[in-house]
Amino acid sequence: MDERTRRVGRNEAIFRAVNEQIESLNQNLAAISDNTVRIVCECADLMCSEQLSVRVEEYERIRADSTLFFVLPGHQLPDLERVVEETADYVVVRKHEGEPATVARETDPRAG
Repeated sequence: MDERTRRVGRNEAIFRAVNEQIESLNQNLAAISDNTVRIVCECADLMCSEQLSVRVEEYERIRADSTLFFVLPGHQLPDLERVVEETADYVVVRKHEGEPATVARETDPRAG
């Protein structure tokens, strides 16, 4: 596995883990509000701190697949992932099979 792929995977895994904590804390609040959670962009850029709003149901649906991530438009890396869904506020990317998907699966806090 090349170093860039490993680094990108680790960076995105950090944001996914942060979002798992945010989602856990906000799920009860979302139930009594507009049913959305604010999460951080899960792109590979550790300096990115941009946020997006996601409906709880969408968050859970995407989290069910270790290879899917929420990123802001333009934050995707086409050589490591492809856009599988687009909304006005964010895109969902799927890691390419091979090294990118392996890193995503190994770092999924919901797996195992």
